[in-house]
Amino acid sequence: MASVNSPQSEPQLGPQPDMRLLTEGLEQATSGLQQATTGLQQAGTELANFANLPPIAQTIAIIQQMQQIQQQMQQNHQQIQQQIQQQMQQNHQQIQQQIQQQMQQNHQQIQQQIQQQIQQLRTDITTSQQAAEYNSIARLQNSGIRRPDAPLTALREYTTNADVEGFPATPAQLSNMSGPALDRVLTVLNLPTNGTSADKKQRLRFYVGLADAR
Repeated sequence: MASVNSPQSEPQLGPQPDMRLLTEGLEQATSGLQQATTGLQQAGTELANFANLPPIAQTIAIIQQMQQIQQQMQQNHQQIQQQIQQQMQQNHQQIQQQIQQQMQQNHQQIQQQIQQQIQQLRTDITTSQQAAEYNSIARLQNSGIRRPDAPLTALREYTTNADVEGFPATPAQLSNMSGPALDRVLTVLNLPTNGTSADKKQRLRFYVGLADAR
């Protein structure tokens, strides 16, 4: 008996693409991307505008002012340091100059004082020598006096080479001297003033060169 082949069944197909719907979907997707991009750009712009809000703007302004103040303070600090250094250098130089000038002046003054003192010492020595020489001659002249009313040759002071003030004019006047007048003459002639009045007068008589005249 011959076999009979049964007819094969056709495959079942799923839903088929709809070109119209596909086209509409692509158009919607493209429009959505553009809208998303625009939205992101707008969002970024608006986010940047947050810096312009009053609190933030004030904070930024304050920070900028503080930075400017800090910079100004640094500049002022540097200027002050430079001025201080310059002033210190000037003061140091001025002090050195003043010290040198003062030292030179002091040196010159000391030299002048020394020269003056040397000159004064020479003058004093010369004056004292002249007075001593004169007094030696005066004592020699007075040693020859024998009368109480004979004039005495006055002795001179050693510091001035001038006649002793209050020096007795005669041996009799010397015998009558007493008290401060007698002491002064003794002091000027570098003689001691101790003892009695008689001792003082005898000391003066001997020094002026008198021997026996009274």
